[in-house]
Amino acid sequence: MDIYKDQIDLITVYIEEAHASDEWPIGSRISYVQPKCDVDRICIAKDFVETTKYRIPLLIDPVSRDNPFSKMYNPWPIRFYVIDKMRRFRYIAEPMKGSYSLELIKDALNQVIQQEQQDE
Repeated sequence: MDIYKDQIDLITVYIEEAHASDEWPIGSRISYVQPKCDVDRICIAKDFVETTKYRIPLLIDPVSRDNPFSKMYNPWPIRFYVIDKMRRFRYIAEPMKGSYSLELIKDALNQVIQQEQQDE
């Protein structure tokens, strides 16, 4: 996603643990219990960033505030949004299991970037 670094800001929001060992274990070698507090969620997020060398800023949906991002935007199990400079949702991906193809994400970003350039 480095090709977009001068055009967009990317962020990731870590929500509920998808396959928490105490709720829906899938036998993964990496397994966490569902975080019960913000510190737990932050620790899991740090592990993810360090293990994967993740470079996109990662925010957490605060457990202490009852997961407001999840309640507002219904991102589970995985979803992405493109928000323009005016803070309008320009693209909302349908929730899905698994992951999105890089091409789908690029197409959504390119579409919004092109629309913004036309609006200028």
